[in-house]
Amino acid sequence: MNEVADRGLSRRAIVQGAAWTVPVIALATSAPLAAASGCVETVTQAVAVQGNPAQYTFTPAGGTGSYKLFVSSVVDSGTETSQANAAHGGPFDFNMGVSGSGWNGEGPDDGSGDYPFSGFGENGALTLNQRVKGTTAPASSAAPLQTLTFTFQDPAGATYNPTNFQITVFDISAVNFQDSTPGFSGWRAKYRDSVGFSTPPTSIANGGSALPGIGSGTLADPYRRATDNESTPPTLDFTDTFTFSSFPSGSKMIYTQVGDTQGWQFISIAQIKFDVTVC
Repeated sequence: MNEVADRGLSRRAIVQGAAWTVPVIALATSAPLAAASGCVETVTQAVAVQGNPAQYTFTPAGGTGSYKLFVSSVVDSGTETSQANAAHGGPFDFNMGVSGSGWNGEGPDDGSGDYPFSGFGENGALTLNQRVKGTTAPASSAAPLQTLTFTFQDPAGATYNPTNFQITVFDISAVNFQDSTPGFSGWRAKYRDSVGFSTPPTSIANGGSALPGIGSGTLADPYRRATDNESTPPTLDFTDTFTFSSFPSGSKMIYTQVGDTQGWQFISIAQIKFDVTVC
């Protein structure tokens, strides 16, 4: 999610309807994925079939069948993904959607200023959109949390454990929203996206205009922007690519926040790559 300094203006409004493509990521900190050579081929997919689990299909040019990836989500009991208000209707739940839609938080503590947006990021990218539960104030001191599980199948339907796995996440950002209106804490608009994996990444590369983040990208030390106020600029995108030498089927990814922020947050999975054996 991306609030800019001026209250009431967000990148959601600026980019609605804008075209977006998956950026080319330069991996300065690691060797690139193996190109198609011999019996090994790198497969790429950016578009998911919506559902829980969401489904990705990878069809190598030199193979005889398709590999499947199923991404299932479990949302923590203290986390909210659905909302309605008088201005926009609902309830709407955009979590695990594929249309670049989500809820954006604003200043009023009761959610009356929150609004849905669409067309942010690539159409077909799997979206995560959440906040902590609460109506006029957070219901607890906990951070929002959901856990994704990645399950891979080879063309025969057997479990597959990919190597040279890459996942690119769009819009890991942070906003320390300030509202001078009496009685407004702005809690719904404050967030700090944080992403961690059960399998430690071998490298993390940032693209677009993003400054390098902090955190090792593990469950205990999730990756996030280095400060609590790094929103996506109007003309560029934040993309962070996590690379793994191996990523066993059943590996998990958490989406949460660090610090004391609990408001609406949004990321999407922009692209997935891994190596397969085709002969």
